[in-house]
This record gives sequence, C-alpha cells and structure tokens, in this order.
Amino acid sequence: MIRMRHLLTSFVALALALGAAGWAATDRATAQERAATPKPKATWKAQEEFHSVLAGTFHPMEDGNLEPTRKRADEMARKARMWSRSKPPKGYDAAKLRPLLVKLEREAAEVAKLVARQAADEDIKQALSKLHDTYHDIAGECR
Repeated sequence: MIRMRHLLTSFVALALALGAAGWAATDRATAQERAATPKPKATWKAQEEFHSVLAGTFHPMEDGNLEPTRKRADEMARKARMWSRSKPPKGYDAAKLRPLLVKLEREAAEVAKLVARQAADEDIKQALSKLHDTYHDIAGECR
C-alpha cells in the first residue's frame, strides 16, 4: 500500500513537472511571437482626414453617384495637400512616403480641376479611381 502511494505520488509529481515545462515552453513561444509582431504605428491624423473625404466620394461614385465628388472635390484637394505637407508620426518611412504623397496631392488637385471645369463623368471617375489607388499604395506603406 505504501509502495502504491509512493508510486502514485511520483506519477503526480512527474505529471505536474511535465505540465509546467509545457506551459513554460508555450509562454516562451507566445512571448517570442509578441516580440516579433510589429506594433501598430501611430495614427496619422492628416491621413484619417483625407481618407474620410475620399471614402465619402469614392464609394458613392462606385454606385454611379458623382454628386459627393462634385461637392467635396476642393475639400479633398485641400486635405491631400495638408496630408502631403504634414510630418509623418514616428515609425513611418518619410523618405518612401514623400513621393507618393506628392503624387496623391497632384491627383487630388486634378480631380478638383476636372470638377471645376465640369468635365465628363467618365473623366472624373477615372481620375478619382486613380487617386483611390494611390491612396491605397500609401496606406499599404503606413502599416
């Protein structure tokens, strides 16, 4: 009976030791994974402001409604200019983003010019789609 109790105690101790070792390995792996995962970058207020206007014009355009684009084209160009000239938050690659932001500013100004001269809907759609693609190129660099 004592031998059986000793054997059972040894088995329980071994199981606990192995379980603890397994948890420790899992904790180490989780800690390594957290360390390898990049932290999200700080929000860039100028980017968010531009995106708000772009989304409010591009998505209606996809449904055939250019009215929001016509109403907000100048605002969108201003927001693009503000974003292009703003300082990126820490963690962003400013040298890589600068030419893309200049391109975005130029394309937003082009959309505003097309709207001002009452260009054909198709021309405005193409310019807005191009601007939208450029935005997503930049947004991809901001992750």
